[in-house]
Amino acid sequence: MDPLLVSFAVTVLVLGMVSRLLKRHALSPVLLALGVGVLVGPAVLGWIDPAAAVGRTRLLEELTRIGLALGVADIALQVTRADLRRNARRLVLLLTAVMVGMWLLTAGGAWLLLGVPVGAALLLGAALTPTDPVVASALAGGALPKRMLPRRLRRTLQTESGANDGLALPFVLLAGLLATETAGSAVAHWAVEAGREVGLAVVIGPLLGWAVARLARAAAADELIGSSYVPLLGVATALAALGLVHLLGGSGVLGAFLAALALSLTLPDVLRGPVGEMLSAASRLGVVAVFGVFGTVLPWAGWLALGVPGLLFAAWALLVRRPPVAGAVLLASGTGPHSRLFLSWFGPLGVAGIYYLAYAERYGLPGYERLFAAGSLAICASVLVHTLTSTPAVRWYARRSGTERAEGESAEVEGPLP
Repeated sequence: MDPLLVSFAVTVLVLGMVSRLLKRHALSPVLLALGVGVLVGPAVLGWIDPAAAVGRTRLLEELTRIGLALGVADIALQVTRADLRRNARRLVLLLTAVMVGMWLLTAGGAWLLLGVPVGAALLLGAALTPTDPVVASALAGGALPKRMLPRRLRRTLQTESGANDGLALPFVLLAGLLATETAGSAVAHWAVEAGREVGLAVVIGPLLGWAVARLARAAAADELIGSSYVPLLGVATALAALGLVHLLGGSGVLGAFLAALALSLTLPDVLRGPVGEMLSAASRLGVVAVFGVFGTVLPWAGWLALGVPGLLFAAWALLVRRPPVAGAVLLASGTGPHSRLFLSWFGPLGVAGIYYLAYAERYGLPGYERLFAAGSLAICASVLVHTLTSTPAVRWYARRSGTERAEGESAEVEGPLP
């Protein structure tokens, strides 16, 4: 355990020392944390092997669940009522038609290229449906994106990724049940399970966030809360929602997002600032932990066993999973061509994909290790490729759409997305 703590701490320190430089390259912290995990893990130096002590599935599922909760809460706390109002139509399409399309297209690629049964293909497709909140926040929150991308575009990326991580659970539930039960039984079982999971999150999450915000306002007005405790409100709310909703049988990740969203919409600006800063810092720690540990459990032998079909599936996940369906659906929302291309490309895989891959093992499907190998390869390919293309894509968008700004200026465009 000590080598793991040392590796984690050193990675955080390095990221902190060069954080201003890394902000110019939206996804570099994610890639660096993943690389550190590979380096210190059993595949290279062999200093740590946390999965051997805890168990890979349990380790990944629990760690990513907490990391996801902090990541989606970080996003939600940045969203305002105006952001929701301006992006409502686009977000509804992204969280409905585009999610369904991504699920089915990814499943089709798994069935066609990997030769897995339909049920297993649907399960893998569901696990890889949600976009990553950590990666989306890096893309939208860096110095270059803030200068080059309109606020509406950045908030669309962030809010979609925050919400679809919890909303992906019904897809995973349906796919897992279809793979293990008869169709009629699976659908009936799914209706109950999905209704409970989402319903509890929708009810408890916002109520908890609203209650915390109201109590914080009253405590601040009566000078009952110390300034050193204010920043902890966001982290505590996210973790409380995660644990409470999950304990009652709901989607804790979705509950954490909705709790933080209610907190953001209710807290006064004077409190939201310090709360958001602490939540962002905690989310960064989660990034290092999740991707660092993920790097130590990558299935190198499984990747080799997949061969060319595995590489083709990873390419499918990058090129076919999102761009075609998002491009077609966003055309109906009135989104301009440049924004449509940008949003269609940036649907990166990450923490949510890792979480649902680990979650999927509970269904006990034969050949699960092949599914994990294919899914983890697609996630790593997405991290690498979206890292390399993020800065060029931001600059391309700014040049083509006219949102490029000089150093120190911000592209806070509020009109229609170009």
